[in-house]
Amino acid sequence: MKVQKSHLRIALVILVALVIYSVVRNMTPAAPAPGPQTPQAPLIAGPQPGPTASVQIDPLAILPPVDVDLARAPDWGRDPFLFGNETREVIVASFVQVRGVDPNVRSILISSTRRLAIVDGKIVGVGDAVGAYKVAAIEQDGVVFTTANGERRRVAVYGAGRTGLTR
Repeated sequence: MKVQKSHLRIALVILVALVIYSVVRNMTPAAPAPGPQTPQAPLIAGPQPGPTASVQIDPLAILPPVDVDLARAPDWGRDPFLFGNETREVIVASFVQVRGVDPNVRSILISSTRRLAIVDGKIVGVGDAVGAYKVAAIEQDGVVFTTANGERRRVAVYGAGRTGLTR
């Protein structure tokens, strides 16, 4: 499609008109609000500050915040996120340490002078503590841990199978 000179002239005239309208619209002063302004009520009751008065608030007069019991669900009349007569089962989170979960051994580095392993995202050596366990030995394909009561537990490298490490 070929643009004609008449189309460009029309577009230029419209652009100039819009610029003039915008300038005139923003340069005229705004009309004052109708009616008298009424002062708003103060948020805190008591003596109001003025040009000569000052407000003194006693810090001991401020009430402490309300105690909140985080161990149970609140006793609200309804859940604002449910419609009609829908109900929701409330599950209270408990922070109980799970026993019997082995540490996650991700990698092992063995050299002539050192033996290191990456366990639960931390680099550990023989004798280091990992949670409730202590590293007793680092072998080529696993780490041996001891618990506080003397129990020994061997954990293989994550992804290790019968044929070696899998990628």
